[in-house]
Amino acid sequence: MGKWNNFFLQRMGTDKRGNEYPAYESIYKWGIWCKSIPFKIFDKVKAPAKRTWYDEHGDDEYISPDGLFLEAYTMKVEFGCKILKEAHSYASAGMPVNDVRKNVGEFLEYLRSAGMMKLYSTHTRIGRQNVRLESVSDNATWKEDIDGNEFLIFEVTFKVNDPSTNFILKKDQTSIIQETNG
Repeated sequence: MGKWNNFFLQRMGTDKRGNEYPAYESIYKWGIWCKSIPFKIFDKVKAPAKRTWYDEHGDDEYISPDGLFLEAYTMKVEFGCKILKEAHSYASAGMPVNDVRKNVGEFLEYLRSAGMMKLYSTHTRIGRQNVRLESVSDNATWKEDIDGNEFLIFEVTFKVNDPSTNFILKKDQTSIIQETNG
């Protein structure tokens, strides 16, 4: 099935006590692996403000001293959850089908209920904030790798509302923090 990676999610904001919500690692918390994620530094730039004068050639465009601004974008991420074969008895092999359903359901419920999140991919080393669930594909499928392991593969679409601020994972993996230059 190729290289699978872990994925970190953190609800934005603070709890009732004023503490930042914890970052969750997808494999440890839900048994969910990230199968594929786009390496998107950014997608498109916003069209600059412009005026068209009918008695002149071309357009008058205003470009900020900060340059062009980026549009929000959507990103499709493919996830997988490994099923435990009846013959195996060790937890690292995966989990029973009922547990796969339960964990995938809990994972999707977290994405729905968290609202705005920060996310970080250990594979692309790209992190973003102001990310929300946009949709869940209805074409989840069971796939088998060359070793006979079965995986439930499903796709989630996220909307990235802040396409320019990069976030990294804190060394102790408790939080996703804004990357600084220095």
